[in-house]
Amino acid sequence: MIGIDGVGIGFDFFEFIYRQWPESKRKEVAAKLTTPHFIPDLSNHAHSRNLTRRLIERGFSDESIEKILRGNWMRIFKELL
Repeated sequence: MIGIDGVGIGFDFFEFIYRQWPESKRKEVAAKLTTPHFIPDLSNHAHSRNLTRRLIERGFSDESIEKILRGNWMRIFKELL
């Protein structure tokens, strides 16, 4: 629905930080970006190789994988921060 340029997965322990924020801050992030969704099986850096392997198995290109794992986040950070 949103295309490859709208997908980003991070392993930065943001869930912990996000859960500490007051509701007003969470709403602010949701208004500017989106509401984050956290996946239990991707909770730390050790899980990243499993994700990368699955993306390759499903036919994602190297360029798309780079966007998903890093590129899209960097683009958003540069645009908004």
